[in-house]
Amino acid sequence: MYFNSEIAEFQVEVKDRNEAFQRLAKELREKQFITDDFLEQIIEREERFPTGLPVTNIGVAIPHTDSDYVKKSQIAFMSLKEPITFFEMGTADKPVDVHMIFMLALKEPHEQLEMLQKLIGMIQQPEIMGKLYHCQSKPEFIQIIHDAGLA
Repeated sequence: MYFNSEIAEFQVEVKDRNEAFQRLAKELREKQFITDDFLEQIIEREERFPTGLPVTNIGVAIPHTDSDYVKKSQIAFMSLKEPITFFEMGTADKPVDVHMIFMLALKEPHEQLEMLQKLIGMIQQPEIMGKLYHCQSKPEFIQIIHDAGLA
């Protein structure tokens, strides 16, 4: 359900997190999942509450914002050819080299906590994260997500 629109990009080159956010939000907006204010809100929230997670040698970020800016729930994914810098969740000054982004657009507040818990559970499994990072196609991505219990 959260990945059914297959908003996923693989081995993308971006200069910073805002460029990554713009690309993912553009797809979410085109498919009517988010409001026009979503991108601005996600950038602001990331500044105040960083979402980077240093996981083994593959950093992950889980940017999200309030459900007010979401029309329908969906998660957008991006793997990066070269890592970009985020800050570690719960800190303001610990940089994390991020290789994968899961942008959450969740309509119901309770979905956010449930999905964060599921994602963090998956992130802690190096084998799955390696597969996701090397994934090159949407069908392969959906299979990995499904096998991980997220789809």
